[in-house]
Amino acid sequence: MTRRARDPHAPVYDPRSDPPAERSGAERLLEGIIALAADAVVTTDSDYRIIIFNPAAERIFGYRRDDVLGESLDGLLPESARTAHHAHLERFRQSASESRGMGERGRVWGRRASGELFPAEVSISKVALGGAIYFTAVLRDVTQERRAEKEREALLVREHDARTAAEAAERHMAFLADASEILHSSLAIEETFDALLHLIVPELATLCAIDVLDATGRVKRAHVLHGDPAMQGLAERLGTYPRRQTLYVTRRAIEKGLSDLVVGVDDAFLGSITEDEDHLAILRGLGLTSLITVPLRVREHVLGALVFGRAGGVPPYTEADLSLAQALALRAASALENARLYDEARRAVRARDDVLGVVSHDLRTPLSVIAMCASSLLGESPPDPHERDSLETIQRSAHWAQRLIQDLLDVSAIEAGGLSLVREPQETAALVHRAVRLHDELAAERGIALVTELQADLPPVLADGDRVVQALGNLVGNALKFTPHGGTVRVGAERAGDAVRLSVADSGPGIPAEHAALVFDRFWTARRSARTRGTGMGLAIVRGIVEAHGGRAWLEPAPAGRGATFRVALPVAPAG
Repeated sequence: MTRRARDPHAPVYDPRSDPPAERSGAERLLEGIIALAADAVVTTDSDYRIIIFNPAAERIFGYRRDDVLGESLDGLLPESARTAHHAHLERFRQSASESRGMGERGRVWGRRASGELFPAEVSISKVALGGAIYFTAVLRDVTQERRAEKEREALLVREHDARTAAEAAERHMAFLADASEILHSSLAIEETFDALLHLIVPELATLCAIDVLDATGRVKRAHVLHGDPAMQGLAERLGTYPRRQTLYVTRRAIEKGLSDLVVGVDDAFLGSITEDEDHLAILRGLGLTSLITVPLRVREHVLGALVFGRAGGVPPYTEADLSLAQALALRAASALENARLYDEARRAVRARDDVLGVVSHDLRTPLSVIAMCASSLLGESPPDPHERDSLETIQRSAHWAQRLIQDLLDVSAIEAGGLSLVREPQETAALVHRAVRLHDELAAERGIALVTELQADLPPVLADGDRVVQALGNLVGNALKFTPHGGTVRVGAERAGDAVRLSVADSGPGIPAEHAALVFDRFWTARRSARTRGTGMGLAIVRGIVEAHGGRAWLEPAPAGRGATFRVALPVAPAG
């Protein structure tokens, strides 16, 4: 504030200049009140020269009282506000009102000695004394309040943004949960495509298209759906593109696995993705204003891409929409891959069944004829030893081929869940003896002791007797293959709670621990010293038969070189 000479006739209130005895009690009381006030108290004369400046005013404005008494009030105001402030005081001078409270003028600005501007609230009064008018302002510095208000506003904005984001995230999670359920509700590719499109339109897009890669690596527009049925015909014309495989909207997504967000679709962009004028006219007719393209990728393999398009008055896509589209594409790609694999599996099963039909019906007859002819020739006058060996080889090969066919049919029936069972109470000991008797002759030929170890009073099992004998016979035959001359195969049975546990143990070389998990797989054969070859399906059939009975088959862990022990648990037949 620039210092200037005072008018010697101007009244200046300065109680410190008068002896206490000369001041009235009212003046001393007024001085005490003004000195203790927390708000700035500033009084001016008719010419707006300061005549009262209390301690709070010194603290708020940063001036000493002696420096401002007699000075213009303008020094406490921003330069830009002085003209308007003078006009306001003149209107107040002319008005009938004697005071105006805080807030009637709204918020004003003060200027500190440092030049800093600060927000304030002011109340003002006027008093006429001796033909002159004096103005008194009570000013409150609201800098802290203003700062706190701004912080509250910012906090409210952050809370609103956080709540909006949380609500959007919740909607997105719910949408993706629904998407996962819908996408995995069917394993048919066409149904999956249809479910996916109707999920996206109109929730996320006005138009959605799915591009896929066919077996030759060409891009094919598989499906297109528009939210407006009247526009569906025009949208379906996009299905004829891409023709030349050069320009199409999902090219970057398919070739490079990249997602794209196009906030504003214009003619320049459309021209960059269209092959010809007809293609361009279709896209113009659809009136798309914003686009998202995302790849359909499973691991590193791109299956195709999704196109999301918005038109009309719908807001353009955002980064949040792109993130949602990418998350949906991951789920869609997984569902489409599952559907594709399921379709391939169905074709493979049909092909296998066709082959099995040919094998079972067209090969069995000639094999039976070969085996019968070999037996007939062997039953006639004994041929020479060389011819006998050849005939026996033919006979064994025919029997082995017939066994392979039967095993293939059994495995096919097991996998299809169509294994026929006639379950009745069966005496356990009788089933064991039937399976053992089938292999007595073979065991004797190979010099192997075939021993049964049956617990007394074995309960009956609820089973198809022929199938159980088949399963147990497979285990015994498998044990005989890998047991050396002079070895032993033990077949046992014992009660184990609500089940009967059957076991077949051999004294062969055993099965390495790393192969234990594979023994029941189809076509797996142990690399042990077997006397005869197998089909690789015997143990798979064992497991299939046992599990069809509600039982369990397993290989007992054993040290290397200590033989192999297979166990089977079958449910006990109910009493009565």
